[in-house]
Amino acid sequence: MPGQDSAGVPQIGPIGEDMGRPKTWDFALGWPEYKERPFIEWLKRECELKKMSFLWVHDGNVDDVIKNVESGSTLIKFLFDMNATYSVPYDRYAHLCYAVKDTRRKVLNDPDDAKSATDKSVTHYDLLEAGIPVPFTVVVRRWEPDTFKLTEAERKNLGIPFVIKPATGYGKIGVVMDAKTLKEVAKARDFAKGDNFLLQERIEPVTLNGKRAWFRVFYVFGEAIPCWWDICTGGTYQHVTFSEMYNFKLLHLVRIVTRIARITNMEFFTTEIAVSRRGDQKVPIAIDYVNDQCDLDVKSEQPSAPPNDVVEHIIRSIVRYAKELQQGQQLPRGIGVWLAR
Repeated sequence: MPGQDSAGVPQIGPIGEDMGRPKTWDFALGWPEYKERPFIEWLKRECELKKMSFLWVHDGNVDDVIKNVESGSTLIKFLFDMNATYSVPYDRYAHLCYAVKDTRRKVLNDPDDAKSATDKSVTHYDLLEAGIPVPFTVVVRRWEPDTFKLTEAERKNLGIPFVIKPATGYGKIGVVMDAKTLKEVAKARDFAKGDNFLLQERIEPVTLNGKRAWFRVFYVFGEAIPCWWDICTGGTYQHVTFSEMYNFKLLHLVRIVTRIARITNMEFFTTEIAVSRRGDQKVPIAIDYVNDQCDLDVKSEQPSAPPNDVVEHIIRSIVRYAKELQQGQQLPRGIGVWLAR
């Protein structure tokens, strides 16, 4: 087993010295902080229950892990990535994902799929072509000047205010929710130089029984987990119940997230879907496409985080998938939905 430094951080060190065989880890988590969180404790617990060895790759050991994986002295059978950023020139956790993939072992999510799917300037057109309703969008390419102009039709369809967001951004960095002029694109670019930008119509959801019909839907290996998610209240989650699914006709949430998964080949992600009125119809609209590093903090510790039972269910699903994969079992790829009781 690895040792620890004076701060208690596991050290990978020289490993794999037992008769030249690599040190093998059944399950590894890529997460930068070396600080316990409930979802990490649950990962460890589930791995222990399934008799799987667990490695936490963080800022204190990621360079050693990469070096050892590439040298063959460490073998990671399953890597759960929660930190890779593929849009920057060099990211250590993206390097880790490719190092593991190059050994023909499983990375969740596959780095090539994640790199493409999380670029909104790519995914937008994929969804549009597949017939999935999306906001009216104008893509501003990185080489276009800050002084570019919209056509009259684009200006009309975009409306005012509109939303500005970087194509590969995350965590709302560079996002302008209530832009009124194109001058604000230049300001947004200060946060994400060299990225494409999306200009999108601002979607206003309808109200269903007093709740804004804005949802964040988790997708994990064929299963959809829909949650109410009101961006106006800081992203408060509420797990959708069976009666809400039936009464408000929300099955389209499952259809959309499942189609996005098929288009992008992503196995674990979230998407935002708002039900908005277009003409005399209520239409579900995919807003934020694919978020591959989902919020797995828990409501008991962070009021704006997902419910504890949702996160715990996701953790069980991921570890079970990793175990079945390593046992060579036939993995079902059906469509399911998990709702609140």
